[in-house]
Amino acid sequence: MRRFSVQGRDYFALIVLSDHNDFEAMEVVEAGDGASGGTLLEFRMDDEAARLSYIRPEIDIPLLRASLEVFREEFFEPRWASGYPCPPW
Repeated sequence: MRRFSVQGRDYFALIVLSDHNDFEAMEVVEAGDGASGGTLLEFRMDDEAARLSYIRPEIDIPLLRASLEVFREEFFEPRWASGYPCPPW
């Protein structure tokens, strides 16, 4: 889990790395008072493709940009550094 802020609001990026699924995922939820809200965005990645698989209506562009940056840092950069195959970015 990674916490980040956009325009004064806090969000969590929930990272799902799984041996059981054929993909890895990251969900973005808004951080609240001791609890998180519902899913705002979901990214999925496998060896061939990276996708924005869910986006809640009326998501602001700054949140989308910040979420993409977290997704790149958490998923792509470690793969690039290790030489592991990556889908096109």
